Amino acid sequence: MSLKADKGSKQRSRERCKAQTKAGGACQAPAVERGLCFFHAHPEKLAALGRQGGKRNRHWNAAHRDLQQVPLKSIGDASRLLEETINRVRQGPFDLRAANAIGFLASVLLRSLEQGPIEKRMAKIEATLTANASQTKGP
Repeated sequence: MSLKADKGSKQRSRERCKAQTKAGGACQAPAVERGLCFFHAHPEKLAALGRQGGKRNRHWNAAHRDLQQVPLKSIGDASRLLEETINRVRQGPFDLRAANAIGFLASVLLRSLEQGPIEKRMAKIEATLTANASQTKGP
């Protein structure tokens, strides 16, 4: 008994799909049935396979569902959250997508927290200028 593949299967693996891509170019996938690649031979399975992959990749890890809520009212709170997230990523299995989202959202939060005191100071300055302007116009 020989373990070598027969010549027909070698030739078939060299054949390329005869279908065209959405962009209009030739599909480069190997042909498997009727001169077409698996996806062009079975277009009805594309959506189902995409859903399966999406479901598998989108589930939130159950271990992270019981995380306690963290108050994020100050720059220190946001810094502590970033510190905790960084340490969890470094320690081991932690959802990197979640860590990426936390990092992005924390940076947005930090910018908004930094803007708060500036806006308060601007409001005080404007109130002072308005009061001074009304005093100088006087009766």
